[in-house]
Amino acid sequence: MVAAGVATPFASAATITQGFTFAVASNGGAPATGTHFHSNTGGSFGNPAGKAEVGNFGGSTGEEVRGLSEYNLTGLTTGPAFVTFNVFKLGGLFPGTNDFPFTGNINVVAYQGNNTEDISDYQAASLGTVGTFNTSGLLVGSILSFDITSIYNGRINAASNSLGIRLQLAPGTITGGGALTFDTFRLTSTNDSTVSTPEPASLSMACIGAGVLMGYSWYRKRKSVA
Repeated sequence: MVAAGVATPFASAATITQGFTFAVASNGGAPATGTHFHSNTGGSFGNPAGKAEVGNFGGSTGEEVRGLSEYNLTGLTTGPAFVTFNVFKLGGLFPGTNDFPFTGNINVVAYQGNNTEDISDYQAASLGTVGTFNTSGLLVGSILSFDITSIYNGRINAASNSLGIRLQLAPGTITGGGALTFDTFRLTSTNDSTVSTPEPASLSMACIGAGVLMGYSWYRKRKSVA
């Protein structure tokens, strides 16, 4: 186990704290269960540390790899929060094996972290799906941000010292053996995305609810006038 670095307190800058990033893979089978690292401190297979690889090798029953990043919440306070990360490579961490990208959906899932690299984080219980993004059109250096204010504040209010974020293939996504790799994970107080990402489900529902209410009010007014 390797402990994460000390968190940076809330400041005026966009970055709240840096993530502690690694990648875990399964050996196939269902349900998928993590068995080994693809990126971790110490460099499994000679791969660099701090990389979140996402892909599948060998089809729907083959080895699946997930990217993870944990955030030390010690000393942090509530406020707006986004999980933000960069595209490091349009391919995986094994040249000649999965060194090409795929087009498909990746889910961003929150889980209870502990600021260590644990293989079991691969299948840690979800605290909620933050969002989903499609890999089409991504470039090296593209930045993605997802609003996690509700989950983040919930962890702070629960006096939790860690929050984990996991990137994993959405059900039905076929990679053809390809992968993508992400890095520079951080929590930010602003949406720094350079690509379009879905708005939070709660905000979408609020907008829908407001639209329904406005429509109903308009209908009542028209009916009254009639």
